[in-house]
Amino acid sequence: MTRLLGAALVVAGCVSLGLCAVAWLDGRVRDLGELAAGLDALQRELGWRLSPLPQALEGAARAARGPAADFFALCARRARSPEGQAFQETWREALNASSLRLRGEDKALLERLGGVLGRYDGDSQRLALEDAAAGLRTLQGAAADERSRLGRVYGVLGAAAGLLAVILLL
Repeated sequence: MTRLLGAALVVAGCVSLGLCAVAWLDGRVRDLGELAAGLDALQRELGWRLSPLPQALEGAARAARGPAADFFALCARRARSPEGQAFQETWREALNASSLRLRGEDKALLERLGGVLGRYDGDSQRLALEDAAAGLRTLQGAAADERSRLGRVYGVLGAAAGLLAVILLL
């Protein structure tokens, strides 16, 4: 009886590892979409309302949800701090401290944007925000394709690995 219970637990553990991988892929798609929505709000605040950068970041935090909203709120808090740190460093530190599920190319796109914000004129910032939001939406589409393609693979692979481990252990 204990062998059967142990076998079931091994299979369940392997299946849950596969499902965790699927959840990460799903979260990446969601985070990229929320970041794009936040950048759209940031563009409106900077381009049309001519808000100061910390206030515009707060507006982006209100427009986004989840980890993306936390990222924009952290940027706004750090941009208001009197430390005198360059905004590009503030942006990079907030990006690294956030719980966003991003890959290297996602972070590289956002880091390039951080070098433009608060440094150039309004039109340059608006164009950079448009390009970054379009790039995030492109990455989001690719991530959604990857999720639909690899999601099933990870689920089946987890179950197969669990069954193989049970066979080897019995």
